[in-house]
Amino acid sequence: MKKVFFLTASILLNLSIVGDAVFADPPVVTNKWTVAVDASKSTITGGPWTLGQGPTSKTQPSVGYCVNGVTQRNPGTNLFQPYYFPLTIGKGNKLQGYFDYRPKDSNEAIVAASSNDAGRSWIFQQEVLELNPGLCPASDSTTNAQTYSASATDSGLLSGNDAGQGHPYVMKLKRKGFLYTLDRTTDNVDFVGLVVHPLQPTATQPLNPTVDNFDVSTSTKPLTTPQPIHTTGLLNPDGIISEIPGSYPRVVLYLQKQKNSDNTGATALPTSEQCASPPAGAAQFGKKPNHDIVTPRLAKTTDGINFTDLGAVTGLNDSTTVSWTQTRYVGPRGTLVQLPHKRFGLFFSGGNCLDADSDAFHYIGYAESSNLVNWTVINGINNPIASVNGITVASNDSSNSGSQINIPANAPLITTRDWFLQRVYSPSATLLPNNQVSLVFAGYNTKSPSDNPANYRTITQTTLNSFLELRYEDEETGEEP
Repeated sequence: MKKVFFLTASILLNLSIVGDAVFADPPVVTNKWTVAVDASKSTITGGPWTLGQGPTSKTQPSVGYCVNGVTQRNPGTNLFQPYYFPLTIGKGNKLQGYFDYRPKDSNEAIVAASSNDAGRSWIFQQEVLELNPGLCPASDSTTNAQTYSASATDSGLLSGNDAGQGHPYVMKLKRKGFLYTLDRTTDNVDFVGLVVHPLQPTATQPLNPTVDNFDVSTSTKPLTTPQPIHTTGLLNPDGIISEIPGSYPRVVLYLQKQKNSDNTGATALPTSEQCASPPAGAAQFGKKPNHDIVTPRLAKTTDGINFTDLGAVTGLNDSTTVSWTQTRYVGPRGTLVQLPHKRFGLFFSGGNCLDADSDAFHYIGYAESSNLVNWTVINGINNPIASVNGITVASNDSSNSGSQINIPANAPLITTRDWFLQRVYSPSATLLPNNQVSLVFAGYNTKSPSDNPANYRTITQTTLNSFLELRYEDEETGEEP
């Protein structure tokens, strides 16, 4: 059973076109969301080490991670940290989840867990693709980033030793399952295709037969195991945002990320369209500006491996805007919902030059479209579904340049909480009864995990009411359950 909502036969017949002519003009009725259940921190029972077992301070980042040279497991139930980029699949209270597990500077893995209460609590099932199995920092005051020397055998990883495989996405196509991950290693991140692991899931091992340990060979970390396959046809993919289940060829919305591209080479933008450093008042004040270009795009596939790019979508972001009140970046995780009158809704995450980062963690928004290509943002940075802590900065818009403005201008739908004061992103939604959705997302209390190693990468759950009727269709049969 796949997350995403009711899809009509006419959509399935015409998705290979994907353009303005796919649908006749329907009556435009914008969905309005309200909060049914306030945001709360999710918990996980079992699995790898959690922040609840430590660390206790910035100077002791690895407290509890190892005991007597042995990496620790979660012995009971703890807050769902340090996890992020959730993908939730299912309907009602029973959910299957996939998560990016990433202790700062020490490890990364993909974890599967299940929930029987719509995502408020989770039970560990499986951990795969672990980057540094069994590797302990030299002491509680260091991390695995300090464990390796520059000449170490495994030093072909990105700085930090938590750059393995992340941004997990699971898709079923023609009864075949696939796990897609982003390879973060130096020569590969946002350059090669997504790593593909074919799945044959079982009730207790939903990621079977994916291997336990990191399986991508690098020049300085050669592996003798067979190398995983990669997608073809996706342009600089940073992750799959969402999909149109039941479509064949399967259509996906994915994120293209061209790193350090807006100030170099053929993609260079005029200086006036490049980010400046975040201003006084911004959470990331003093950080260097980001120069990535991100573009949400559509693609289709018949085999889950080879994709055909269908072009960029419009309306979600503007890669040239430097305005503090506009969206320059969107993130690689979101959820498509099907609305009445053949319209789509999209939960997404967004950000801009204020963040000095292209990971789009400033707010969670909502947009709508009648054709998947042209989108209208309903809940943006100034009236978001969820947002980081509000800030006051000097406007850089020509109409009121220099005047003090509040961002967001309006209170977010979901009250900002301590555990997502500085980052909020990767929304994943599933359908509940009575036209409600369970929205699961991730957040940080701090600008960076290194600022507060005891409180970051927290999974959150909240329940939203829909103003419109939502329906759900089975991915494989095309029948509404």
